[in-house]
Amino acid sequence: MADIKTLEAHGVYGYAAVTGLTIQNERVIRRVEWLALKDIYEQIDVCYESASFDWVKIGITPSIQEAGAIIDHIHRQNPMARVVMDPVIKASTGKEFWKRLDRDDWEEVAAKCYLVTPNWEEIGWLYPGEDPGIRCAELSSRAGCHIYLKGGHHPGTPGRDYLWIDGEAEVLDAVDGVFSPKHGSGCVLSSALAANLALGYPLPIAAERAKRYIERFLGSNKTLLGWH
Repeated sequence: MADIKTLEAHGVYGYAAVTGLTIQNERVIRRVEWLALKDIYEQIDVCYESASFDWVKIGITPSIQEAGAIIDHIHRQNPMARVVMDPVIKASTGKEFWKRLDRDDWEEVAAKCYLVTPNWEEIGWLYPGEDPGIRCAELSSRAGCHIYLKGGHHPGTPGRDYLWIDGEAEVLDAVDGVFSPKHGSGCVLSSALAANLALGYPLPIAAERAKRYIERFLGSNKTLLGWH
């Protein structure tokens, strides 16, 4: 729902393929009933019967391996489709999705994407005890994908994001304002990035526009549900 709201707020139309039925509200995810891959594939196929998709955003999956399988299926439909993947390892409510973290699998799947959007905690779980900047620089150089490192959990400067392109980082600092935590804010930012890329903006400009959009979302009210 947050993905579609964000896309429509940007003036682009989103089709959805559901990976799991979430029993949730803005405070808790009680459980997730994951759909079988064949059912996800069928959803993707019927969407492609109606339209052609050059940009695809991927959110929650039960594992990095399943995310890779979904990306492979998308590329069977359109080999030129560019994927923005939000690696949702654990929800802000505490619900854990990926039970097993394998660095090789993560980097193999990231190489299939145009852009991946981990947050500060997630990059730490993927590379425990290592410098996030060094890992992002190396991955964005070797894997051939770009990285938007979300800084909401940054230990020193919360709200400072980093965009890694070919091993080089651009810093995106937060503007002054009053921001409140929001349920699904990572999903919103990733969808805003996908929307701006679909609108034809170069990645650095798309990142800046998405950053300002999420700030407006975070500052829209003091509840866990933001306004689009």
